[in-house]
Amino acid sequence: YDGASKGNPGKAGAGALLRNPKGSVIEKLYMGLGTATNNVAEYEALILGLQAALDRNVTSIQVFGDSNLVCKQVAGEWAVRHEGLRALHAQVQALSMQFTTFSIHHVDREMNTEADALANKGITLPCRSSL
Repeated sequence: YDGASKGNPGKAGAGALLRNPKGSVIEKLYMGLGTATNNVAEYEALILGLQAALDRNVTSIQVFGDSNLVCKQVAGEWAVRHEGLRALHAQVQALSMQFTTFSIHHVDREMNTEADALANKGITLPCRSSL
């Protein structure tokens, strides 16, 4: 997953990829968010991917993203201090509990280029529009 914001806050988008256990891409998702911060966009991208996985009846998931803040907060290592992120964090927690196994991992930006490209496509869409 990845989120993008041009301006922070600015025009924002969310992107996510679903891969099968062998690593092949099975779905590409992106969504326009209107005006949002980069951290809101990151959370929205994670939610987009988790919901798509649940819609496909996925029961076990490994999540990879380049937002250290989101990864650490979702893993419970960092507190969610910003009021604007608390509801999004709670939504991620609720979604993650629907999987039999759930793990989240921070990756370098260079390892997240496909999701980044999708998030940037999302910026071009109207708010809450997805493809």
